[in-house]
Amino acid sequence: MNMQDVIIIGGGPAGSTAASFLAKHGHSVTILEKERFPREHVGESLLPFCYKTFDALGVLDEMKRLFVRKPTVRFATIDGKQSTNWCFNAVIPDESFLSFQVDRKVFDTMLLDNSRKLGVDVHEQTKVTDVKFDTEQDKVVVSATGPNGEKQTYEGRFLIDASGRSTFLASKNNWRTSNVGFERTAVWTHFIDVKNMIGGLEEGSSLIVYLGGNKRGWIWVFPLERDRITAGVVVDSFYLRDKKRELQEAGSENWQRDFFFNELNESPFVREIIDGAEMMMDVIVEGDYSYNSNVKHGPRYALIGDASRFIDPIFSSGIFLSTKSAWLVADALHEMLSSGDLNNNQPLLKAYEYINGAYNFVYRLITLFYNPHTISFAEAATFFNEYSDHQHAMAAGHFILSGDFFENHKKYHEFLDVLEAPRNFQRYKNVVMDRKKSNIESCNLKPEERSIIFPKKSLRMAEQLQKVTS
Repeated sequence: MNMQDVIIIGGGPAGSTAASFLAKHGHSVTILEKERFPREHVGESLLPFCYKTFDALGVLDEMKRLFVRKPTVRFATIDGKQSTNWCFNAVIPDESFLSFQVDRKVFDTMLLDNSRKLGVDVHEQTKVTDVKFDTEQDKVVVSATGPNGEKQTYEGRFLIDASGRSTFLASKNNWRTSNVGFERTAVWTHFIDVKNMIGGLEEGSSLIVYLGGNKRGWIWVFPLERDRITAGVVVDSFYLRDKKRELQEAGSENWQRDFFFNELNESPFVREIIDGAEMMMDVIVEGDYSYNSNVKHGPRYALIGDASRFIDPIFSSGIFLSTKSAWLVADALHEMLSSGDLNNNQPLLKAYEYINGAYNFVYRLITLFYNPHTISFAEAATFFNEYSDHQHAMAAGHFILSGDFFENHKKYHEFLDVLEAPRNFQRYKNVVMDRKKSNIESCNLKPEERSIIFPKKSLRMAEQLQKVTS
């Protein structure tokens, strides 16, 4: 049995990113992934600040070839009368303002295959069943079940838990706690043959529509190809349970699908987009996904990505939080492995200062989003204009929505202070963006930028997967 430097539970974006960076540093790494890729997953819209991570991983050119580019996120009210278009080129001067809309089947497989190319030993359909920390021999012993049910054992010097929402270590050790007040359920699918790519979708934009009242939720629509979108609705889980009962009592044969279309059709704008389009698959329901592990790392182990914490997908921060955290932990672990002293956890402590700071900031931001008594991101343009034509606060909002909250999370808490106490807007004086510009659908892309929004060929899922896995 070969002793590995690092064993990683999970081959999703967090696990594969950590593995790739550790392999690039010259360390031996094994990934144990319980599923067979490609696999279905939600979370297709990425932030501009992911760009540097993809470049460092060596997958940026492949992403440009495969995926739609995302220049902005547009928040709108349910009636469509108010909206704010948060164009990333307002604050990001280089090409990284164009982020990505990705097919997660293709994206996750691409990252895992990249780890293989870098020398990572990847075992799919291998479910971890137990972990033991041998303090006498300074090693981690991992038990697993292979594809055919065979028992397997792996040994390493360090363990990274990137098991996603399975939260292997947190569940095993009772570290996992739910985020009270974030009881949400997502219902989603993909549509093809979309004829009405409007409202910014034709430029690759993300669309978020507020849902009011006791729904405490939102609708998303993201473009994945020229005629293909991902669309979903997130609502309060208690509201969903009431609607489920009502639909079933009314004789619904597929309450999930009926609920889904009832909610989407509440927005005239979204209803127009999906009119005449075809569902690629039946709706998928994912519920009560907001939680936190009270323990993040310890002697010879660390938790990253969704295995550590998941808050809410509203600002599309999940992939960035996971991959950036994985990069920070991989660099910290490289420092520890290179020094030969895994008991010196100072590098990990420093990494988790940034990681915890970023997650805590996003938690506060999302709490603000769901607070009905604060300004909404859809109404922000109108609100800012009441004080002056332009505000520093708009720049802060753009940077936050771009993903600038690891190194700079402390200063952006000030922006949230402003949103929570609107009268404080008076102290913001410099010019950034006016109401007229932020309400329009387009981000005024240059011709050369507009030409690369969609891949040259409209690749269907099977064609994409063939190219990625070949």
